[in-house]
Amino acid sequence: MTPEITRQTVTVSDVAKHAGVSRATVSYALTQPTRLSDEMLARVQASIAELGYVRNDAARRLRVGRSQALGLVVANSRNPVFAELASGAEEEAARHGMFILLANADDNAERERQYVRFFESQQVNGVLIAPVGSVPEELVELRQKGTPFVVLGKPQAEMVYPSISGDGRRGGRLATEHLIAQGRRRLLFVGGPHPQVADRRDGARDAIASAPQPVQLETISVPLQTVRAGEEIGEQLLQRGQLPDGIFAGNDLLALGLMHKLIAAGVRIPEQVSLVGYDDIEFAEYAIVPLTSIRHAGNKMGAAAVRQVLNLDPVGDSAAELYAPQLMVRATSLHEG
Repeated sequence: MTPEITRQTVTVSDVAKHAGVSRATVSYALTQPTRLSDEMLARVQASIAELGYVRNDAARRLRVGRSQALGLVVANSRNPVFAELASGAEEEAARHGMFILLANADDNAERERQYVRFFESQQVNGVLIAPVGSVPEELVELRQKGTPFVVLGKPQAEMVYPSISGDGRRGGRLATEHLIAQGRRRLLFVGGPHPQVADRRDGARDAIASAPQPVQLETISVPLQTVRAGEEIGEQLLQRGQLPDGIFAGNDLLALGLMHKLIAAGVRIPEQVSLVGYDDIEFAEYAIVPLTSIRHAGNKMGAAAVRQVLNLDPVGDSAAELYAPQLMVRATSLHEG
């Protein structure tokens, strides 16, 4: 029988004695669980649960100078693509005994900077950021103090930072080639100010440059890539009178807003207008007219960013790890063949 130990006095040594393992084994279970066998990990976790051990992270930070947390700040958590990135990051962090502190900048650069300062106060091991715009100077200063960061997405053209990004240019080309293959010749690209969205637009231009027949491309820039912004662009197109016969939207939220406004006005999709989005969020497949979209591996990018910031899978400051986009053809565009 193990003597009863109150919750307030339980220590790592108590857990080790109860489980019949070393203090180091308990430490691995708490911070690097993948180093233990499933059986050993389960034994330690059972003792932790039975004794009611609670780790004192504040005391740990005083000893080692770091928490077991990584900070993740996204431009806008209402965009489901960021939920996919966060899910991949959380799963990978857990494999290494780490936790994710998730922050929503809500498309506000000042709030983003505040979160970076908060992460510094919490002595996080690293920061992952899908920035509102440029990488905040506070984050650059934090790296100079020894805390690494990785950009999720493509940094501004003049900046060179560690980053994890999908191949937006290839994705843009896939989307536009699909529209051209359906006989669409009056195309519209709608997208926001982010560098990765500019890549998608450039991919559209690449497809048009190599098209066997002349194709027109109009571009409309929006400050935010939201459903509401898509509806507003749809209203502008309706008021203008002449609609494009194919639309490539910089993300799925824009595409869904456009679809809602056009269908409500009686426009037939895809008969009159073919529509392609980007990101392939879950709602794309289940929209009232299932949305053709470009899929990229958001969860894999989130996981890769964690490995990179922990220096487990480094790719170098000037490199971007690219993930091949896939065209997911659904009812908003005419099916090939």
